[in-house]
Amino acid sequence: MKKITKKTNNRVSGYTGVGWNREQQKWRSSVSSGGIKYDCGYHNTERDAAKARDRKILALGLSKPLQILRPVA
Repeated sequence: MKKITKKTNNRVSGYTGVGWNREQQKWRSSVSSGGIKYDCGYHNTERDAAKARDRKILALGLSKPLQILRPVA
């Protein structure tokens, strides 16, 4: 009987909209709204990628939850 094992990936982000780009060897982030995908670039850390996504959400005035940054009252 063949044992089936699940392959684990240590490049899976805990942040929404952040993923590992194998070709660039960096974290990439993006945010979508109204059928349009906005790229937030490549980053060395997943936290920096999540911050960039938050900044893009604020810059575009989107009603999406922030993951790292806090809105200014």
